[in-house]
Formats: sequence, structure tokens, C-alpha cells
Amino acid sequence: MNDSPDTPRPNTTVLLDLVGRHLGRSTTRLSFDPAVEAIFQADTAAERNRQTIVAGLFALVFFNGFMIIDGITRPEILGMSIVVRLGIITPLCLAALFWLRRAPPQWIRDSVLTCCALLIATASNYLLYIASSPEAHYSAFSFGLIVIGANIVLHIGFNAAVATSIGCCVVTAFFLNASPTLNWSERNLPVYYMAAMAVITLVANYRLERNQRHAYLLMLRERLNGEEIRRINEQLNAYSYTDALTGIANRRRFEQFLQSAWTEASTSGETLSLLVIDVDYFKRYNDSFGHPAGDACLQQVARAIESQTRIENDLPARLGGEEFAVLLRKTDMMQAETAANRIHRAISQLAMSHGRPDGNGYVTVSIGLASATPSKDGSAASTLVEAADKALYQAKHRGRNRTFIADRAA
Repeated sequence: MNDSPDTPRPNTTVLLDLVGRHLGRSTTRLSFDPAVEAIFQADTAAERNRQTIVAGLFALVFFNGFMIIDGITRPEILGMSIVVRLGIITPLCLAALFWLRRAPPQWIRDSVLTCCALLIATASNYLLYIASSPEAHYSAFSFGLIVIGANIVLHIGFNAAVATSIGCCVVTAFFLNASPTLNWSERNLPVYYMAAMAVITLVANYRLERNQRHAYLLMLRERLNGEEIRRINEQLNAYSYTDALTGIANRRRFEQFLQSAWTEASTSGETLSLLVIDVDYFKRYNDSFGHPAGDACLQQVARAIESQTRIENDLPARLGGEEFAVLLRKTDMMQAETAANRIHRAISQLAMSHGRPDGNGYVTVSIGLASATPSKDGSAASTLVEAADKALYQAKHRGRNRTFIADRAA
């Protein structure tokens, strides 16, 4: 059974719990919970099929090598042996092995291999049935190699191996008992020998499959632990770059993004613009409504600012307190001014009552805007921040609730 795209994979924590339970319990079952079984089949199917194809080709060479024995012990059927082995069985088995390159689910793979083994058993018994040499019946003892090949060399699944072993024994018993020239021991001893080989190889098949599954669980547990550690590290890394109150980027992330964008722009020649935003009279808002309401106000302001930014090029961030910033990549001064105006409108649409006559009775913001093209001015990224800060000071000094654009010379 392969992973289906329609079946969602459980998260790593759930899978680790399932794997731990499988490792901790003693059971004779050769299967896992559906979720773990699906991953096991998906991870091992390709390698199993590759090994099966190689082993199957070896088995076919070995099967056809018995034409030499047929020529020595049963020369009267050599022509039919060539027809049956090379003309019928080999093409059918080669077609089956070629089809297995598509990596079908295990139950289909095992069914195909079981059919191949039964075909070989039927062909071998038929050649023995039509032979007339006195020593021909001795070759029946070699039929135990069929179950050895199926159960150990091809390593089909245990349930399929049981079916293959029973089928081969039944086919052999049928042909030997249908031969009128054989006595009791010549009819039954080869079947008993094959049954003994079947039991021995089934035990080996079971133990091999169980050990392989146990080793896979240990490997899967290590892999899942690694994934869980990476996931936790990614979460911690995200937390270290995220403002806990508003959920947008924090100052650390902003400074890192600014430096990266500045370095890239110095090569590409693109223009960067920066909006430094401050909530007007925020201290008075906190004094009037309390800090919980102030926190809620900052959250709404952050969402309003974020809603007016582009996911691909812009980074909204909280620098601290009531101060925010938006770095706009590939944005000139006129485009940045348009973005600032959109932010003003978004804040006004919140219609958060200030409780005081300042700012017309509603929460507003002041914005300082600065633009720069690093490849032209050759200055550091900090100059863009300084220019935007000075522009913000001018916006506040000139009455707040407005955008002031930094002088290009600055």
C-alpha cells in the first residue's frame, strides 16, 4: 500500500507516538497501524521491487539451467523443455518482472510473484509427468527449490509465501499422483520434502520480515525525531523574529531584512522606501483606557498596516512601543507616498475612539517617509532609517495625522 495523495499524513508527534507503541509491544503481526504502514510501504517499495527484479532474473537463469539436467537425465523431453522453459515460462515471468518496475502496492507485487512461482511449479511438474526415463522421478526432489526461491530469494510477503508454498505442494502432489508409473514413495516423498522446505523457509521469511520491519521502525523514529527537532527550531526561530503582541515582524527581523534588501539593492539598483509610523497621542490613549485596551489598539493598527502591504516585497514590523515601520522594496517615493495614504485611510476606517479631542477624537498615525537608491548614494542602510525618523519628527511637529517626505538631499 502506497501513500495516497488523498490521505493526509499524521503530524510528526502522532507518528512518533505510533512508532513508540509499535516498538514497545510484542506482537506476531507483520503489519503496522495504517498510517505507519503507508509510510513503510512508500519508503521501501522501490528498493523491494529492485531487489525482486534482480532476484527474479537470477531465478529465471537458474530455472532455465535445468535444461542441461533435462538433456542428461530426460533426453526424450529436451525439445519440450526448451519450448516450455524458454518459449512460455520465461517470457511470462520477464513480462511480470518488467511490470514490477512500476512499483505496484505490495499485495499486487506478491500476487504476481505467487503466480510466477506456481507457473514454474506447474511447468516443472508437467515436464516430469511427460518424461519416460527411469530416473526422471528423482528431479521431483529439486522442486523444493521453487519454494526456497519464492520465500527467501524473492522474499515475498509472509501471507503470499504461505499461499505459494501450499500451492506448489498441491500442484506437485497432483502431478505425481497422476503419474501411473510411480510407486507410493516416489509420489509422496518429494511432496513431503517440499513441505519441509516450505516450513523452514516460511520461518526464515517471517523472521526476516519481522527484523526488517523492526529495523525500519528504529530508522523511522530517528528520522521523525530529527523532523521534530527541526520543526521546534523553526518555531523558535519564527518566535525570535515575531513581535509577540501584534504577530508581525519585530525590530530584529526588520533590521535583518533592511540590511539584506539594502545589499541586494546596491547590486540591482532598485529603490527602497521606508515608512516609519507612530501612533499619535498613544500615551494619552493608554492613560484613558488602560494598557489592555492599548494593546488591543496596537494589534488593530498592526493589522491595518499589514493589510496595505505587498507580501512579496514589503515588510511591516513593530519597532517597539507604538512605533511601526514598513520597508518597501522596488518602490520609489511616489509609490511609497501612495502606500502611506492607504495606511492613513485604513487606520481612519478602524474608527477607534480616542476619548479626547486630540486627532479629531479618533486614533491616527504620523508617518515619516524616506526613499533611497543604494547603488547611487553609496550610503549605509542606517541613513535611510535616520531620514525616515527625521521625516516622522516633522510630521508630528506639523500637527500629526499626516505623512512627511524626507528631503531627497537628506
